[in-house]
Amino acid sequence: MNVLLLRSPTSDVPDKYEAVFRTHGYSPISVPVLETTLVHLEQLANRIAEGPSVHRFTGVIITSKRSIEAWGQAVDSIVAQSRESAIVQEVSSGNEDKTSWGSIPFYVVGEVSAEAARELGKRLPRGLGPTDVRGGPEAGSAEQLARLILEDGDAPESKNMLYLTGDKNRDTMSRILNQGGVGLEELQVYETRGSLTFAHDLEDALRRAGFVGLPICLSDDAKEAWGWIVFFAPSAARHVYPTLRNYFFFPRLVDTGGADELGHGRKEIAKVAAIGPTTASALHDELGLRVDVVAPKPTPAELASAIVGFDSANHSVY
Repeated sequence: MNVLLLRSPTSDVPDKYEAVFRTHGYSPISVPVLETTLVHLEQLANRIAEGPSVHRFTGVIITSKRSIEAWGQAVDSIVAQSRESAIVQEVSSGNEDKTSWGSIPFYVVGEVSAEAARELGKRLPRGLGPTDVRGGPEAGSAEQLARLILEDGDAPESKNMLYLTGDKNRDTMSRILNQGGVGLEELQVYETRGSLTFAHDLEDALRRAGFVGLPICLSDDAKEAWGWIVFFAPSAARHVYPTLRNYFFFPRLVDTGGADELGHGRKEIAKVAAIGPTTASALHDELGLRVDVVAPKPTPAELASAIVGFDSANHSVY
């Protein structure tokens, strides 16, 4: 059975999502759906160079690998452009109490981002990157991470966080933390837009995977779904759904009797999975789609396990 992963494959060889699905006998296909640009790196570099004490930061909040990339690039620019700056001198000499980020907890959503944060901490000069990474697999969503921050007994009573965001962040994190009395300075460090080449990339990926006749259609006597389509972000779902409808029939929460329903016999049936509750809510509420599986945690293993469990219970058939 096929699994269409609406995400860019990582540089890892093999890609962790693709690898885990292959171990379960699935045929994964990854197609990039978003283009991301890092922004406001100079402002982030200034915050890092000033050190946490200037603004009394007691933690850094990261909800995306893109924010980790932004932190890394900002530090690289500090080191490359100003090797004689105060912060570089202090972390090099070991006199880093005021400027060091080494003792500051980095609160991170999801295991994948947490792992990336730890790796970044190993690469960057001591005191300029994350070494105390909290959350990760125990905090698979913004809401779970916010609750963890509020309940973190190891953190100071008076909490003030540097929150690195993108342009599509919901207000879940800030709302819960503000209600809990946590101070926040939000700094947008990346922005995303839909890939301009998604339609071409999708068709090319399906052809390379052996699906030559597009739209790819079931025979009249076939009963099984073509496979899974996995959504990883609300913004990506909005961007790609119109194109995906050219190839796939998506069972909806309410049968509207529209073109999709009337013409579904000429399209492959797709089962829908979401990487987490935020994405699932967007698929439900904005697109009206039935979501068959929501990963309990945003990791390759949890996603694959949930899909395998669904297929086992339903014999891969709608």
